Amino acid sequence: MEFNIGPRMVKTGLAVTLTLIITGMLGLKLEIVAAIAAVIAMQPSIMRTYDYLKEVVISNSVGSVFAILGTLLLGNHPLSVGAVVIISIAINIKLGLNKTVSLTVLTIVTLMLANGAGEGISILYIVQRLSLVTIGVLSALITNVLVFPPDHQKNLFKIIKKASEKTNFLLRVIPNETMNVPQMKEEDQQIEKLINDAKNYYEIISDERNSLIIKNKLSFLRNIIIYKHMIQVLIKKHTLIIELEKNMKEIETIQEHKAYLINKLVKEINNYSENIVLLYENKIILDKDLQKETKAAMQVTINNLIEELQGSEFDKWTFVFPIANSIVELFFELDKLERLVRIKEAKENKN
Repeated sequence: MEFNIGPRMVKTGLAVTLTLIITGMLGLKLEIVAAIAAVIAMQPSIMRTYDYLKEVVISNSVGSVFAILGTLLLGNHPLSVGAVVIISIAINIKLGLNKTVSLTVLTIVTLMLANGAGEGISILYIVQRLSLVTIGVLSALITNVLVFPPDHQKNLFKIIKKASEKTNFLLRVIPNETMNVPQMKEEDQQIEKLINDAKNYYEIISDERNSLIIKNKLSFLRNIIIYKHMIQVLIKKHTLIIELEKNMKEIETIQEHKAYLINKLVKEINNYSENIVLLYENKIILDKDLQKETKAAMQVTINNLIEELQGSEFDKWTFVFPIANSIVELFFELDKLERLVRIKEAKENKN
């Protein structure tokens, strides 16, 4: 069994430690509330933690008002606490404050339990209880900024590259039928998971666009546009893989020449995909004229495949067309990606 301790786990632990130290120094009771707030507030990016803090201020203000009114009007009976929690959650969701519902509930329960503890609600008590949540959230933000600040561009590209390598591998072996079905399904599932991870991570990196700590913002923006198109390429490649798995055997039984054209196209487009990633990493120099010739050759092959289909029976189209369509869509997505990578390369060379 694997046992990995990632940066986010370490940061969460440090945020809790910092929270307990601060609450201890201030002599605040119920420090567990602050610790829970620190755990909940730890987000995967600095900007998300900052946005979370802003949302906490609004949602906790709403929760505090309802907690005070609920205690004064209804008391602190469990049913009263539950009713106030329900109303407060409904209002927070209506205001679009979905992320901080847990902390709002925590604040309400903490404030409404005052009378039960025999303390009564006073201004000092309210300030102390709200301070617990604030300290927890601020500790999470400080830890996220200072400890293991995430390099989201590097992390996202790692995921994209890993997924790209797996798709390239499958596109090489499927036409040759050198992999058994169970293993192929397992590879498909891994690729699908990596693509979903890349999509989720892209959302995180998009949040960083407004971060004040980005050194070269123009370069950052160019990169996230490229990553967006890289993810689109991965989606198109995965679609092509699925269509090849479903239809390649039937195509080979219909006519060998069509299978040959498809295999040739898949090989060329796979090499094209690998070269673009290597170009982005500055590991190779792609001659533009040579690339134009390669792309022209691919277009000729695509046209030949379409001509081969002219006059064919409908059942042949049902097997060949999904693959041909996936190849065409992938080709144009790769062409767009290459242009973006070359623009980035030209801009960096000027600087």
